[in-house]
Amino acid sequence: MTCNSGSDSAGDVDRLDEPSLGLLPERGVYTVVILLVEDEVIDVGSLGSVRMKRGLYAYTGSGLGRGALSLRGRVSRHLGRRKKLRWHIDYLTSSDSSMVVGVVASQAEKVFECVIASAINSIAEPVEGFGCSDCTCRSHLALMPFEEVDECLKSVEGVYVSLGLVPISLALRPLRVLGGHVGH
Repeated sequence: MTCNSGSDSAGDVDRLDEPSLGLLPERGVYTVVILLVEDEVIDVGSLGSVRMKRGLYAYTGSGLGRGALSLRGRVSRHLGRRKKLRWHIDYLTSSDSSMVVGVVASQAEKVFECVIASAINSIAEPVEGFGCSDCTCRSHLALMPFEEVDECLKSVEGVYVSLGLVPISLALRPLRVLGGHVGH
């Protein structure tokens, strides 16, 4: 979309010049980059209280179904703030201190979700047990060693390319988040 002077569907974020999620593949693997603007202890359902440092986090998931279970549906869910808290990532993306600032995605089979998360964990600081209750991975969320969103996205793209995937990357630029934590 080129200009949205109103709010997104959840009514909590205004964005300008945000690329359309329609550019992403319908099904495949994705990594969302999430900015946490301040240190926070977040209650993450079955994980309990998780102490998280301010910074950029990369969360890897997959969307192989249709509609809400598609890659675009999953990423759209992560962008919204108001949702039923079902998965670990919902607790982070619902926090007033966090916002999704980018996404890297590729058409792929589900097996790539764990391979990508593992590769990201090797260059970042994994959040133990986060987002991997249905697999044996250490984590699907990691604190990235970058301060700039573009650097973080390029690093994640590099992981995808190293695995033979063709990544599509979108930087999502926030104008305003309720509570005034982040803005342009």
